[in-house]
Amino acid sequence: IINDEKMPEAIKIKFLNKIYTNANKMSQIVDKLRLTLKLEEEKQAIVLTPCSIKKIVENCISDLEDKYKDRKIHILGEDTRIRVDEILISMAILNLLENALKYSEDEIVINILNDSVCIVDKGIGIDESEIKNINQKFYRVSNNGWNNSLGLGLFIVQSILSLHYFSLKVKSEIGKGSEFCIEFE
Repeated sequence: IINDEKMPEAIKIKFLNKIYTNANKMSQIVDKLRLTLKLEEEKQAIVLTPCSIKKIVENCISDLEDKYKDRKIHILGEDTRIRVDEILISMAILNLLENALKYSEDEIVINILNDSVCIVDKGIGIDESEIKNINQKFYRVSNNGWNNSLGLGLFIVQSILSLHYFSLKVKSEIGKGSEFCIEFE
């Protein structure tokens, strides 16, 4: 493509952008698979430092703003500081936030408490019979309508939380939405 002198510049740019975008997607998939293996084999090191949970949440929201331009995310509650691996906890929160944005069309609410951070959506919800399986590797909820999933996100979230001795509590109702709470222990 680059060396084809007869190809119009606009078409070259279009194809090169498509190649670039898909290469980035593939790279992200490989990174997720590598992280999954490290977490599964308990080879992922963590560096605990005192962090503002509100600042972590705000950074995650900022990372998603371009992709979800018309969506509103509200932060409620007071800030709390916890000892975490900031990069890993950010990945977990980012994953939960993006799931909330994918599976709902309404606003998302993040409640920060002294002992937890909860992400609440008014989306499609998850059937109670499937909640017990959502943290399993490669598990995908059968009727979520989102086909672009490897089924690794919540497995990675659960693994990251386990490294911190935190837990994930899920409440959901079909057609009414879900609440994912990271509880600090």
